[in-house]
Amino acid sequence: MIIRIIILGLFLSTSMLVQAQSVSIIGMTKEEAKEIVNKKYRNFRLDNTIVKQEFNYLKYVNGIQTITWILFFSKEDICTSSKKVCDYSEYDFIIKKLNKEYQMISDMHWESDSGNHTTVMTLEEKDWYFVVHEKMKEK
Repeated sequence: MIIRIIILGLFLSTSMLVQAQSVSIIGMTKEEAKEIVNKKYRNFRLDNTIVKQEFNYLKYVNGIQTITWILFFSKEDICTSSKKVCDYSEYDFIIKKLNKEYQMISDMHWESDSGNHTTVMTLEEKDWYFVVHEKMKEK
């Protein structure tokens, strides 16, 4: 039993390290996004349980089902924004990650300049979950 707990702990630590190596998907094609998620975010799996044809998106869920990550694409299959719907058990981890990888510009708003574009992250708290929105900053 103790060995199982240790193995589970190591697995979760490893998956968090993979998630910590953040790469913005904004501006990528749908195929590039799939490739990056498969390589850099191995803890996330494509979820096709609910497909809404009127939207062009990819939906991923992490292994312990505490984060649902939705990538939205234009008609040309370019990623325009994303949102992560998260359980509050992920709150401290997400805040630390945002503070490490982005510059806080105001309460619950962060930015990062990649050279090609500026990415804006916004955290929105709800009663039972929180949402992290990611989009390109409008000029």
